[in-house]
Amino acid sequence: MPGDRLKDLRPRPRVLMIGFAGHQGKEYLPIMRESADIVGGVDSAPPALPLAGEWGFPYYENLDDALKSVDFDAAVVTVPHGEHFPVCASLLAHGRHVIKEKPFAVTEPEARHLIRLAQQADRSVFTLLQRNFDPVFRFARENLARIGEPYWFSYDYHFNLARPTTGWRASWEQARGGVLLDMGYHLVDVLSGMFPEAPRVHSAFVHQYRETRDRGLEDLVGLMCSYPSRGLEGSLLISRHSLAKAEHLCVLGSEGALNVAPGAATLHAVGGAQLERCAPEGSRTDITRSMIAHYLERLEDRDYRRDHLLRQLATVRTIDGIYRDRSGGSSELAHRCA
Repeated sequence: MPGDRLKDLRPRPRVLMIGFAGHQGKEYLPIMRESADIVGGVDSAPPALPLAGEWGFPYYENLDDALKSVDFDAAVVTVPHGEHFPVCASLLAHGRHVIKEKPFAVTEPEARHLIRLAQQADRSVFTLLQRNFDPVFRFARENLARIGEPYWFSYDYHFNLARPTTGWRASWEQARGGVLLDMGYHLVDVLSGMFPEAPRVHSAFVHQYRETRDRGLEDLVGLMCSYPSRGLEGSLLISRHSLAKAEHLCVLGSEGALNVAPGAATLHAVGGAQLERCAPEGSRTDITRSMIAHYLERLEDRDYRRDHLLRQLATVRTIDGIYRDRSGGSSELAHRCA
């Protein structure tokens, strides 16, 4: 096909990996190399230097040195939440595209500032959210209309860690939140794609361990969401220390239901009869590969960029509103455009 031949003739993007020695960064290294040329890595952690040598790219202890020394088109940012904004702001000031781990930002003002910087630089800031590229969640989005008017959803997501949170997630300054910002960002983003109206939210924050309570980092959060104009209600329950690792989304509608879990999604008629099932054979790595290739191909796509930024602003606004109003118990998160 002519389009495929043109794509093959394009130069491969040159990518700088920031935070590449962490768990997430190391996962992206082999996948990124399939679609781009890794021209350098930035990470101050002790394992970073030998890892860069193993992968054969230049190592820089800080971003300023990398910006002075290497030319690149985009940076992949996988650093603690509290470091996201200054890193992204510096990259945009130097005219580089950004592909970053979630969250897009930790507060709504920060998200709006980041969007302004991206617009001024005419550069993309894409957020790495695998569920948006997972066939089972795509099946759910594409078949949502078949269940009629949704009136209820429940979305549960749990880890089964046996001990208190450790590493940078145990520091408020670095994590900037507990399970809601870390794990819950994925769930709120999924719901933003299915039900774009901003919800009213009642929240309950729970601390299993004294350490996380003292640092203001919730171990469990329960949310009750209301979408008044839709007649839709729903719940989210997110925790790090449950009995088993699990994820499950169920949406009930006037004409049926959708069930989504890792690896399979099903469409049901009223009464429970299964109408259709999606159970793709691909792996989590295949989903990540598709996501990264998708973003790299759209770095210069201004329309795609705009839609992505608005979606992320809605997700950040919802989470920031819940944190700000948690002591009051209820919040109405008004929808505003950037």
